[in-house]
Amino acid sequence: MILRLLLISFLLSVSCWAADNSDDLFNYSKHQDEALVVKVVASDLIVLEDGRRVRLIGVESAGPPPPRIVKYDEKGHVIDEPEEPTIPLEEQALTYAQELLENKKVKLEYDVDATDASGYLYAYVYLPDGRMANVELLRMGFVKLRIIPPNVKYEDKFDLAYKQAKKEKRGLEGE
Repeated sequence: MILRLLLISFLLSVSCWAADNSDDLFNYSKHQDEALVVKVVASDLIVLEDGRRVRLIGVESAGPPPPRIVKYDEKGHVIDEPEEPTIPLEEQALTYAQELLENKKVKLEYDVDATDASGYLYAYVYLPDGRMANVELLRMGFVKLRIIPPNVKYEDKFDLAYKQAKKEKRGLEGE
């Protein structure tokens, strides 16, 4: 009889443990993900190995780098003009984002709205060293702060990084 009670008690505790952990596993898969970044399209948009496109929550790209204007002489030959000594901020932002994210296995954390009407995923993107790319881009001044409810989980952290860039006149905030 005692053995039977012990067995029943053991089975109940295992089933309770499994039920508790299955929720954690479900929540992990629903709110977190890991993936390899294969391309940075813009400082706020990445492409994953499986083709998914992810917008970084809380930030907005300054836009694509301006196109290089090619001038021609009266005979149609390209006029070689010396490169400007300064690199446009948009190009700096894209280069920084590429160095930060491309070919890195990142952790994605989703908030309340994980997708938009265009089918893009919205995520907080964590680098292999644990830093959040969204915050790093804001801190360097390479993106604009753009908080869109209900995805406001790290609004305070983003605001602090934005204010730091502004105070130190970095990137967009230094213009």
